[in-house]
Amino acid sequence: MKKSILIIVLAFIASVGFAQLSFGPKLGVNISKLSTDIDENTTAILDATKAGVQLGAYVRVGTKVYVQPELLFSIRGGQTGYYNQAKELIQGDYKMSAIDIPVLVGVKALNLPLVKVRAYAGPVASFVISKNFSINDVEQSIDDLNPKDAVWSATIGAGVDVLMLTLDVRYELGLNNLSGLDGTTLKNNMFNVSLGWKIF
Repeated sequence: MKKSILIIVLAFIASVGFAQLSFGPKLGVNISKLSTDIDENTTAILDATKAGVQLGAYVRVGTKVYVQPELLFSIRGGQTGYYNQAKELIQGDYKMSAIDIPVLVGVKALNLPLVKVRAYAGPVASFVISKNFSINDVEQSIDDLNPKDAVWSATIGAGVDVLMLTLDVRYELGLNNLSGLDGTTLKNNMFNVSLGWKIF
């Protein structure tokens, strides 16, 4: 049994060694948007976008088909508004910073020596570091929203590599509810453009 495990580990190390490996830092801009459905009697009338930033690093392993895990720090949020049952306009603003861990599986549709075109998709796990919530420009206790500390998303995107630069455009769809309140659905969707530098 131990010999079989050792053979599998050595085969994995050898495959990674012969596979094309690259890594480097990246910096991006987020355009995020909250989607909200308070309950069956109150529907969101405003879902405004909010700009943020994202920075971190990536590792890419593979040739034509590749795997790309990333470790990113991101700031995102959104604005939403709705009329309550008393016909009062309620506007909320939510902002959070998080550690994002995407694990992408991609394919190089065009693989030339100087230019590569990629398409990819995969899950994203986000762990919230800080969060801020306000209603009608008045800061609220974050306990009022009871937001989740772990967020799951799915992302799909495309990228272009030119020499040592890598440009990515992706869309991230929130999968789980950010709000911990009964009858409140709050999901964060995000559009991201990033520029990276391949160290090798």
